[in-house]
Amino acid sequence: MNSRKDFFLFIGATLLLIAGVTAWGLLGQGWSPELVKPLLPSEEARQVAIPELSLAPKGGDYPNSPRASLADGANDWLAPEENEDGWDYDLFTTIDIAWDPAQSEYVPLARKVIPLPPFGIALVKVGHPTYPYVLSTTMAPRSGKEADREFLIQNIENKTYYERCKLKQPIDPKVPVTPVAFKVEKMPDGFTRNVLTLDDKTVGRLVEIDDIKPIEFKDTINILLAATDNPTTTWARHRKGDKFSYKGADFVIKDIDLINKTVTVEKTFIPDPKKGRKSFTETLAIPAEVKPASPNKDKAPK
Repeated sequence: MNSRKDFFLFIGATLLLIAGVTAWGLLGQGWSPELVKPLLPSEEARQVAIPELSLAPKGGDYPNSPRASLADGANDWLAPEENEDGWDYDLFTTIDIAWDPAQSEYVPLARKVIPLPPFGIALVKVGHPTYPYVLSTTMAPRSGKEADREFLIQNIENKTYYERCKLKQPIDPKVPVTPVAFKVEKMPDGFTRNVLTLDDKTVGRLVEIDDIKPIEFKDTINILLAATDNPTTTWARHRKGDKFSYKGADFVIKDIDLINKTVTVEKTFIPDPKKGRKSFTETLAIPAEVKPASPNKDKAPK
């Protein structure tokens, strides 16, 4: 190491130490008050330097704050209004809740539960539409000409018979149905089936009827729904997704089960104006027909 540099470092450190001790004594200890005024004067010097310290205090006594006590009779925190919006509870207070079917959510048990209104819609009929005309019988022409063949056609809905009907002629002047072709088919069991083709302007198609059973349109589904509070109000629908509205509620057909004769309908309405729209789904079935009991059935024999 360079001894000359070490010497200067030692001298510098010594001078800094002496300067620090001197400043501490002059400023903090008051070694020479005539030369340097101390930072913190003595008690006597304070009274002289700050005259306000010797004056009498002004103002009144500061009132004491009352201490909290469990016996003051003070009311506890008020319970929130559970039937109003925006209610809240602290983290350490549990509440009793219950499921509200009208709102599809849990609500406080003390809240007034809004009863779920009736669904309001009933299923009257579902299935493939049945063609009303059937072939009752046919008579071979005496002339041997198929144009002279006569048919007896029945409307099974209104129980009307149309007699002596012929090909290429309307069955009735007021009914837009005309027989256009006739044939006899042999079935696998050996029996025959008389098939008559009708040109029906009301359905806009050619329809083949026979003398065995009514014809169903397998490509079409008829759904008849009615309001439970007014059965005369009805809706005829045909497929999934069909919609209708009634008394502020929107209804949508969600599913059709032709085997069990049921229709699933979704209802969307506003049970509570504060909560907005809610949706409920119900599967409707055709009500079972209750036959009245026979008046003589329950009478005991005399």
